[in-house]
Amino acid sequence: MIDIERISPKAHQMLVYGEITPADTRKFVAFAKQQAAAGEGGHLLIDMVSMAGFSWSAIVEELAHVPVLMRWLYSLDRIALVSDEEWIRTMARLESALLPGVSYAVYDADETEAARAWVLEDSARAHAGAVAERDVGPDVAVIELTGRLDREEAENGLDLVRARLVATGATRLMVVIRKWHGFDPDAALSGKVMQGQLDLLDKLDRYAVVGGPGWLRQMASTFGPLVKPEVRSFDADEEDAALAWLRS
Repeated sequence: MIDIERISPKAHQMLVYGEITPADTRKFVAFAKQQAAAGEGGHLLIDMVSMAGFSWSAIVEELAHVPVLMRWLYSLDRIALVSDEEWIRTMARLESALLPGVSYAVYDADETEAARAWVLEDSARAHAGAVAERDVGPDVAVIELTGRLDREEAENGLDLVRARLVATGATRLMVVIRKWHGFDPDAALSGKVMQGQLDLLDKLDRYAVVGGPGWLRQMASTFGPLVKPEVRSFDADEEDAALAWLRS
């Protein structure tokens, strides 16, 4: 099923739940045609958390109207898609590459409120708030990661750490990963991010990574001996142990 409703003067929400049928596809295509005819762009929030599946006939129905749908999608300013399925989020990120000029952000199920805030223009950045500073005293800088890192948020996180180190003179950093939803490729390729990481490593004596996926902690352990600061990784429930090590 597909339900479409206006949630602001500039935004619509499309709630997808149960199984998508050809009738649902026709409803979506009719909506897209109506919006295109009215010359209305704006923003779109697609919530697919409760989708149970789709019929191949529904896919065939949609493919028959791809030119119309693409013209309408190109007219949008912001598209946010929320899903609890990794394959859907991956496909959406691939689709976003086909829509240059459209801001297209993908969210996990626990980021629904962030997606809605962005579509309603309550937030200027798609993943704002993924990086936050926490105060545990002047001797250790602490950054928490929750959600997905895009380029802007990665650069914002580096600015937060840099400002904290300058203000306190601290040389020890702890990064706590609460919920990891990965990072956008352009965040890793950002010259500012890469240079900022190198600058931070040069200023730190010790660096602790708490939580996150196993591969990330393994990478920290593997490359730790190759960089200037001492680097250690800790499980999500070992935050106190990480702080004790940083302060020892």
